[in-house]
Amino acid sequence: MANYIIPPAAKRRRVETASTEIQEILPIGLGGNHDQLYADNGRPFQNEASDTVCFGMILGLEGECSFQAGNRPNFGPSPFPVILNTARTFSSATHTEFHGTICSDEHAGMLKEILSEQSLQLQAKCSFKEGNPGSKKRTKYLPLYVSCSISIILYGPADLLDEIGEFFQSYETYLQDPQGCALNVKYCNPHRLSCTDLASCPMTFELGQQGVLPGSFTWEEVPQQPDFLATIFNFEGDLAEAAQPSIIQTPLERHQKQALNFMLQRERGWNFDGQRPDIWDYQRTGQSYIFINRISGSHQIEPPRQFRGGIVADPMGLGKTLSMIALVATDLPGYPGECMAMEKDVDSYHSVPSPVTLIVVPSPLLDTWEEQLKQHVFPSQMSWVRHHGKLRLGHASELARFHLVLTSYHTILSEWRNTTQSERSILFSTQWRRIILDEAHVIRNTGTRLSKAICALSAGSRWAVTGTPVQNRLGDLAALLKFLQAHPYGEIKHFEADITHLWKAGQGEEAVNRLKRLCSCLLLRRSKETINLPRRSDVRCEVEFNAEERKLYDEIKDQAVLQIREVGIENADSSASMAFANFIQKINSLRIICNMGLYYHTRHDDHKSRDSWMELAQQAFNFQCEAGSISCHECSSTLDVSELLLGEPESQSQPRFSECLRFICSECSQRPVTCGHRPPHPIALVSTSRAVQEDTVIPMSLEVHQVTPPTVELPPKVKALVTQLVTHPPNTKSIVFSTWQMTLDIVQRGLKEAGIQFERFDGKVPQKDRQAVINRFRHDPSIRVLMLTLSCGAVGLTLTEASYAYLLEPHWNPTIEEQALARIHRIGQKNEVTTIRFFVRDTFEERVQEIQQSKKDLESLLFSPVNVDRAGTSLAERLDRLCSLL
Repeated sequence: MANYIIPPAAKRRRVETASTEIQEILPIGLGGNHDQLYADNGRPFQNEASDTVCFGMILGLEGECSFQAGNRPNFGPSPFPVILNTARTFSSATHTEFHGTICSDEHAGMLKEILSEQSLQLQAKCSFKEGNPGSKKRTKYLPLYVSCSISIILYGPADLLDEIGEFFQSYETYLQDPQGCALNVKYCNPHRLSCTDLASCPMTFELGQQGVLPGSFTWEEVPQQPDFLATIFNFEGDLAEAAQPSIIQTPLERHQKQALNFMLQRERGWNFDGQRPDIWDYQRTGQSYIFINRISGSHQIEPPRQFRGGIVADPMGLGKTLSMIALVATDLPGYPGECMAMEKDVDSYHSVPSPVTLIVVPSPLLDTWEEQLKQHVFPSQMSWVRHHGKLRLGHASELARFHLVLTSYHTILSEWRNTTQSERSILFSTQWRRIILDEAHVIRNTGTRLSKAICALSAGSRWAVTGTPVQNRLGDLAALLKFLQAHPYGEIKHFEADITHLWKAGQGEEAVNRLKRLCSCLLLRRSKETINLPRRSDVRCEVEFNAEERKLYDEIKDQAVLQIREVGIENADSSASMAFANFIQKINSLRIICNMGLYYHTRHDDHKSRDSWMELAQQAFNFQCEAGSISCHECSSTLDVSELLLGEPESQSQPRFSECLRFICSECSQRPVTCGHRPPHPIALVSTSRAVQEDTVIPMSLEVHQVTPPTVELPPKVKALVTQLVTHPPNTKSIVFSTWQMTLDIVQRGLKEAGIQFERFDGKVPQKDRQAVINRFRHDPSIRVLMLTLSCGAVGLTLTEASYAYLLEPHWNPTIEEQALARIHRIGQKNEVTTIRFFVRDTFEERVQEIQQSKKDLESLLFSPVNVDRAGTSLAERLDRLCSLL
């Protein structure tokens, strides 16, 4: 097959920049060969002077081509050469009936500038979209139109390198590694750090047919996934808008006024007149009434116990915090409408009614809530106080000076644990005007002490605010209903009888219908399309190891496979348990190599397995918490990574973790416990501190950028990250997430070498300095990048100053990923945004992405107690499946 190159233009014109919207560059698998080149006139094209280089390839130009249905060219599935006639049209030199057009005005404008540059040569190829031609209905006389995609390889003199880079940077387009080059010249890509030194650049024919370079990266846009919660929970119908409270200085969006109206309606209690959907209806029968449960169809004579409140479950980024502040503002004088009458809580004999709202938040979000209050409320119009740490109220009489009290889940738990203390505590001796739980999914496990403590609070109305009312199971929602005291579903047994049991009995359709009716009464959730947020593009960025990095990765992988085989040979006793735990260590090592590359070699001289459970326990515990929830062997209370991210930065909790992978919570650890085996396996203390969770899973004594020799090459992910960051305009801000501080150490080195100014926010930043770090990133135009660990930045922050969010490694829990990346896509964002998830090709990270779709299966596979497999799978079968993950 011949390859065709556009010869230089007749007139020389310097490459100019142009402004446009973001273009997504999507990788396309191209073939091709190195046959003789032809110009558009069909004559052989002579190679250029020795200073000609290849700048890279433009991918993903959307096009449409046409030909007579009866004379379809036999191009086959591979990309085929085409000639660019103009910036808008292209054709085939070998098939005169074949014609095509470029669909995008922006792409056509970009090509117009390129075609006008005299010294540039273009090699264009076209590929049909998958499944396109064969599925169309053909006619004998009308032309057939087919969607296609155009890729263009650029050649030109080396002295144009900087201008080419700036030109495509203005279009926010990345030149990618070329595939199937027709000229054997130096490959010098202005958007690759490793390709800007002409002397060290490879020849294009060295790239091979697939064009894969060590350290290269390709982008693939990920289609938006359907929102599972939307099918059941999204509110249907049009809500009226409530009036804006006069003390709120930020104008409420339409959907926020609707949310305020929903909440005010729900705080009036049951609605028996049918004006809005509710759980209960009533009918008159002679001189009395019967009350009908609209969810199950059951009925009763006694009036249902009063219930005020509900669940605000809008997705992240829709401004739920401001909506809740506006609700509190309606209590103040001057707001139109009737105020909810305070009723005595029949279950709280010792509580004193108060007009104050109690807002409960994870402790890392206390500063965020105070910042939001200062931002949205006119000065001196609403008073609040923090009840947390050393700043605690001592007596109920102090409440008279405030409209709301901010406290944390940890504070409530600590004051509830001791019965005597809880009786004295202002939290439990007060009947609050209302209670608002932020990140309410924290209490989704009803068996935990935290959930019991929260439910023990007294209030006139109760609100649960969460973007994820259901994470893994229907019981998550049942736990929220228990807190709300939504009769009769405030009791778990009624929820299970009316909904959960139907599901288990195979009556899924009826269960879904009941769940929808229930949620329509007390849960408000709208999609992000409710507001006009700028477009969000989600991209997966695949990077490639170099030969040394691949050798190191394969070495550790082979050790892991050998470890599994050894477990299969051993009996399921203590030695098998240790080998199994050592396998987890190897998995951790593989993940770290994907981030560190050869930096792993400089810091870890010993790849041997460890013999002491005391050395392995924290690693295995961290890994399990990240992979899924973990249950206490004694009391069945659960813990997972979302709770750790929302917990205390330096938790004093010290649970225990046994060598047979059994977890003993901190409360149960206060008394003598064993794992239950005979003889018992070793048990080690572990930490639930957020600071410990963001430490590397492999010990490091010093920061990487301080001790690593400068000759060590940056890992492929960091190289790709920095390559992309340097192409952004100077006024474009980005955030970079990683699970581990160690990865940010390496990123920090790369940013310094590239001259990019940054701020860093991780567990080492003192609490008192954290807001200052965020403010510098937001307001200092010279700060272009904010680096965050997931434990510090996955929840609570609003970072709409950034247009790009990078995640350096996949996380077991896709919800955690989404929480982090959503920091930039929320109310207040004015620009289109792009999220980028990195992964290394042909590594365990690709398996993690697959596992995200079946996380429960992996959780069962890895962390069933070694001698007890809940799924009934033998140890040998589990080990075989583990091998397949590698």
